[in-house]
Amino acid sequence: MKKVNFALISDVLFFALCAFILSFTLIRFYTKSAVTALICAVGVAVACAVVAFFVLYSKRKKHLILSLGESEKKSLSLHLSVCSAKEVQKLFLSALDGAYIGDNLVQDEENAYFFNFKLSPVSPDDIAEIIKSDVTKKKCVFCCEVSPAALSLAEDFEIRVTCVSEIYALLKDKNLLPEKYALGNVKKPNIFKRIKKRFNRRLCPSLFFCGLSLLFFSFFTSHSVTIYYIVSGGLLMVLSAVSLLFGQTS
Repeated sequence: MKKVNFALISDVLFFALCAFILSFTLIRFYTKSAVTALICAVGVAVACAVVAFFVLYSKRKKHLILSLGESEKKSLSLHLSVCSAKEVQKLFLSALDGAYIGDNLVQDEENAYFFNFKLSPVSPDDIAEIIKSDVTKKKCVFCCEVSPAALSLAEDFEIRVTCVSEIYALLKDKNLLPEKYALGNVKKPNIFKRIKKRFNRRLCPSLFFCGLSLLFFSFFTSHSVTIYYIVSGGLLMVLSAVSLLFGQTS
């Protein structure tokens, strides 16, 4: 089942709501007709929602593609970091075509593979240890992450570095991803933390003045729609307080 992108939907709805409120207020002010303003405001809101959807979707599409499997990659990194050397060798003997054990290393006809799985990035010192090894075949390093300095040093000595993204793709293609990770899957943040990340203290002024404006306009609207201005303005004021109290700084 395809996952619903609630973040995109909420952004589009918020954009449409803002367009509706602004257009309804302006059109009603000039036409003095609530019905005309309502019809026109709905049309403007729908048009703005369509435009907002395509603009936001194009921006998010690349990010969504890159983020696919990120949780699994983190879990795989943790798993490989805590596995024993024999377990890692056994895994990659199955994943690499023509691989065998020789001189306590996983090798094939052209390459010798070094496994350096740990939670911190591979350092230049780690690469130096591989450089000092007396292996005549082309050296390849499999790791979770590599520092820029270590990668530069490896390139200088023609050592190929393979990080967790490529390892994940290799194991997935060979259907060798662990059924159960050593430390379990990386847990997603709970709903409160996910909501909290959506707030930023910089949102406070804009939310406050938007809410204040709606509450101000509620004094000049007819009785039938005053309650909606009060509810919308009050909600924005509450959100401004929430963003101030719980929002993250950036």
